[in-house]
Amino acid sequence: MTYLDLQVNGAFGIDFNDDALSIEGFEFACAKLHESGVIGFLPTIITDSIDTMCGRIQRIVRMVDAKPELVPMVRGIHVEGPFLSDQSGYYGTHPPQHIQRANERDAMRLLDAGQGFVRLVTLAPEQDPDCKIISRLCKEKVLVFAGHTNASFQALDRAIDSGLVGFTHLGNGCIQQVDRHDNIIQRVLALRHRLVITLIADGIHLPAWLLQSWLGMIPDERSIIISDSMSAAGMPPGEYKIGGQTILVEPSRRTRHRDHGYLAGSASTMQDMDRFLAEALTICEANRAQIMHNNASSLLALY
Repeated sequence: MTYLDLQVNGAFGIDFNDDALSIEGFEFACAKLHESGVIGFLPTIITDSIDTMCGRIQRIVRMVDAKPELVPMVRGIHVEGPFLSDQSGYYGTHPPQHIQRANERDAMRLLDAGQGFVRLVTLAPEQDPDCKIISRLCKEKVLVFAGHTNASFQALDRAIDSGLVGFTHLGNGCIQQVDRHDNIIQRVLALRHRLVITLIADGIHLPAWLLQSWLGMIPDERSIIISDSMSAAGMPPGEYKIGGQTILVEPSRRTRHRDHGYLAGSASTMQDMDRFLAEALTICEANRAQIMHNNASSLLALY
């Protein structure tokens, strides 16, 4: 089976948010991802200073320009941040000192750095209360997802009306203890017929029984599996980096930030997740193909 992954922070020992990322390292990661069945992915740049994020985006663009053979694999760039929730727990491992309100100047700097190659942006709607940035990104033919957010139902609904199309890794990027009725998970599920919803299927970010339940609730054509992999994917347990932050990977494959213990991306490949879906959830091959490739392909085809 082949996969299309909308969120790859790194893999096989290579961190795409490393300021020393070399073209050799990037090519190596692309080759290893292809060997594991990935035929297309979005390298993901996470929250940092705008200057640093722009530099990381530009670096990937230059690499793809220098190596046109990478174009079939690298379908664009996913920018996750810096317009995320500033509430503790919701921003996860994104450095809080760089989280900020959405504004046109910085949003356009990030897009300009990508030279048309930024395909997806994840932001928190509450950081764009009038939806001006969501609307502007949509006009620039960029897919906009909500994520790392505690947006109200009304804010999410308003954002969808303004062009928001998806939600990034439901069930993660939020606090442990929430209101039993009015919380970000319930709000998103209530809007599941209007949003594409991505899920991390490594058995760690979401337990099998919960993933099974949500896949049964979310319309088949609106579910997408992502890896959210970081440099530890495809590698043994140990210490790894994402954007200069140290991440500890346990023998169980659970990732945790060295300083505060939050989950920090996954250490699993799409192939690992395919196996988990087949064995732990017994999802048939046709349905796995839909949520691990076909739905993401249809989404990217929008622009």
